[in-house]
Amino acid sequence: EKQVFQLRAHMYQARSLFAADSSGLSDPFARVFFISQSQCTEVLNETLCPTWDQLLVFDNVELYGEAHEMRDDPPIIVIEIYDQDTVGKADFMGRTFAKPVVKMSDEQYCPPRFPPQLEYYQIYRGNSTAGDLLAAFELLQVPAGQSHPRPREGKDGMEGRRGP
Repeated sequence: EKQVFQLRAHMYQARSLFAADSSGLSDPFARVFFISQSQCTEVLNETLCPTWDQLLVFDNVELYGEAHEMRDDPPIIVIEIYDQDTVGKADFMGRTFAKPVVKMSDEQYCPPRFPPQLEYYQIYRGNSTAGDLLAAFELLQVPAGQSHPRPREGKDGMEGRRGP
């Protein structure tokens, strides 16, 4: 059974990233992967504690299976942190995983589950810790025949800017 969702990735900030550049700093951005889609935050220059405060919206996410299974055990979100170089490709800095809070179309968007609270996710590079990501992820089912719900502006203080 096909279900359509919208994923909202509230990418707030990271801390304690390692220095990837000779300056002792990095130019970090995050890439969020979910099912077959990916999006990036903006690049913030010369920092180890970037505050992106960005909302990445993934529309038309199609999942197959029973609705209750998706609510209880949603797919994993992969978040990778990179250092943007002026020349060459971006350098991998670390990775973390998250599960979104799921709202089925027959549920209310209200406390205590929504809006989801920001949480810290430990970033790993191999077996070593490589900082923390402060973010929140929500997966909202779109009722059959309806267009996607749009993020509520000003609801959580995060702006609806999109990355590159």
